[in-house]
Formats: sequence, C-alpha cells, structure tokens
Amino acid sequence: MGFTDFVSNVFDPGDLLGYRGNKTVGQANNALDQAYAAAENAANKNEGLYRQYLDKVNNAYGGEAAKYGDRVQDLENLTPYDAGQFDDSVYDKSIEDFYSKAANQRVNQATNAITNSRANAGNMFSSDYANALAAKQQALASEEWDKSFDRYQQDRARALQEFSTNANLGQQTYNNLYNKNKDLLGISQNAKDNTLNAFGAYTQGLANNNSMLAQNAASIAQGKAANQISQNKSLLSKIFG
Repeated sequence: MGFTDFVSNVFDPGDLLGYRGNKTVGQANNALDQAYAAAENAANKNEGLYRQYLDKVNNAYGGEAAKYGDRVQDLENLTPYDAGQFDDSVYDKSIEDFYSKAANQRVNQATNAITNSRANAGNMFSSDYANALAAKQQALASEEWDKSFDRYQQDRARALQEFSTNANLGQQTYNNLYNKNKDLLGISQNAKDNTLNAFGAYTQGLANNNSMLAQNAASIAQGKAANQISQNKSLLSKIFG
C-alpha cells in the first residue's frame, strides 16, 4: 500500500474523527436496542396472557375456593349420630302391663263354678273344695302370666324393631349429611388447588419474563461494550498499522 493510500485510509476526513466507526457502532447498537425492545414487547404480551389465565381461573374457581374454610367448619361441626341403647329409658313396660282386664272375671267365674258344683254335691266345706279352688286359681294365674308374657315379648320386639328402624334412619341421615359436606369440601379443595396452581404458574411466568429481560439487558450491554472496544481497536490499527 502506498503512502497516499495509507493517508487516505488513516486520515480519511470522514473517518478522521471516527465518524464512520461511530456510525457503524451506532447502527449495531441500534439493532441491539431494537432486539431488546422486541423482547420486552414479547415479555409484556406474555405477562398479559398470564394475567388473563389467572383471571379466568379465579373467575371460574375463586368463589368456590373462598368457601373452603366454611366447608371445613361445617364438617367439623357435625355431631356423630348416637341412637343410644334400647333399655328401660326407651321401653319401660313390664309383664303386668299386659295382664288381661278380664282375668279376674275369669277367675271369679271358675271359682263360682267350683263352688256351685261342690254345693250341689254337699261337700262345699271339705278340704277337696279348698284344694280345687286353689288349684284352679293357680292354673288360671299361670295361664294368664304366660299369655301376658307372650304379649309383653311381642310388644317389646315390636318396640325394638321400631327403635332399630329409627336408629338406622338416623344413622343413614347422618351419613348422607356427612358425605354431602365431605363432597362439598372436596369441591372447594379442588377449586382452591386450581387457583393456587394458576397463581403459581402466573408468578413463575413473571419470574421467567424478568429473568429473560435481565439476560437480554446484560447481553446487549456486553454487545455494546464489545462494539465500542472493536471501534477503538480499529482506529488504532489504522493509525499504527
């Protein structure tokens, strides 16, 4: 390269003050700025999409999720059903309650029949007469007790069956209410999980956006610094070969 070329290259009026280098660096830096602006615009759009997603989930599940605490309280406040025991507090009847009102009448009739029979036979005051009366009365009393006991047993069995039926109905009613509250709690739990997951996705998206912008900003700063160093080296190489 001749001296004239060297002078024109190093001391080119357009480049003597680094105009051309500045222009080239400026263009490169402008391209970097445009790239960052595009990334920032994309990040803002992403943030808007994340926000839309979060709002939709909250609109769909937020109301039900807010009921979670009440659902827990409703379930905890349920009192377990207790039918109690089938005892004297429930069934307080005895065998005597089932004695026939006509029992004494039957005893009197039987006694009168024996008395009349003995009177007609002329041995009303014999020991056989007294024994016959006692035996008849005892037989009738035993028969009445047996019948009363049977009626007592039947009535008690009926009462026990009624008690058991009511106890089963009461337990089933409690079970239905418990299962209903448990199912409602499950629905609220699911809604709560959906809102929490959506919020987690939203915050993670924002964090990713911010991280990307920070990385882009760092890369652009490094790029601009590299452009400036390259420009300085280029000018010095022209001057000093």
